[in-house]
Amino acid sequence: MFENVVNIPQKVNSPILEAVLEVRYDCQFPGEALYGLLFDIFNEFPNKEEHALPILQIPSQIRFNDPNFKYQPYYRASNNGFAFAIGPYSIIFSALQPYKGWTEWKRFFNPLLETIKSRGIIGSVERIGLRTFDVFDNNIFDKINAKLIISDKTIETNPTSFFTEFEQENIHVRLNLGNQAIINGQPTTNSLIDIDCIYFFNCEGNAFFSAYQEVLEKAHLVNKKIFFGLLKQNLLTSLNPEY
Repeated sequence: MFENVVNIPQKVNSPILEAVLEVRYDCQFPGEALYGLLFDIFNEFPNKEEHALPILQIPSQIRFNDPNFKYQPYYRASNNGFAFAIGPYSIIFSALQPYKGWTEWKRFFNPLLETIKSRGIIGSVERIGLRTFDVFDNNIFDKINAKLIISDKTIETNPTSFFTEFEQENIHVRLNLGNQAIINGQPTTNSLIDIDCIYFFNCEGNAFFSAYQEVLEKAHLVNKKIFFGLLKQNLLTSLNPEY
């Protein structure tokens, strides 16, 4: 769908509110042991009072049996615009606004993943997902290369949202577009472009670690192709692209 998008800027005034890298995996240890296994890592972060998340206050029997809690992290730490969170079934790395770019974000999460590898925490990996939330002022449905048509009429009213899934270059994409978006739990007048690029590994940890960086680069490129392929020229120009 977006395979032919090639004119991708090297740099723009990023509208990314948050970027998220999630690894869904099976842990080799009880979830409550993860903090101790990574204590030296967590100890490097300030704001230590945020490390243990409220989910740990829920009885373990409920946590283990309720699918809504399965991929929730148990511990989280943040510093300088980046965050790291981990539970027995998910590892989450976040880049917060202002987004500092792919290269700097990789310098944050790659060493942490290598440490997790060295501790033998990951048994097998289900999937990896690279997701970006781009926020724009006002309604963007007349500024993007996407239309929602009902009874031959283009829908651009507020609120409008659109969700679809498709495959691109062996990456599973979940695309969500909306105006008057709910952001951080609050209704806004902003529009949202939410792109989630997923690769299903279903493999043992060693195979994941030998391939994840290449897969992430592909997912990152697919994400950029979709994002820039959606923008009409006027909206792209407003981001001051550099080529």
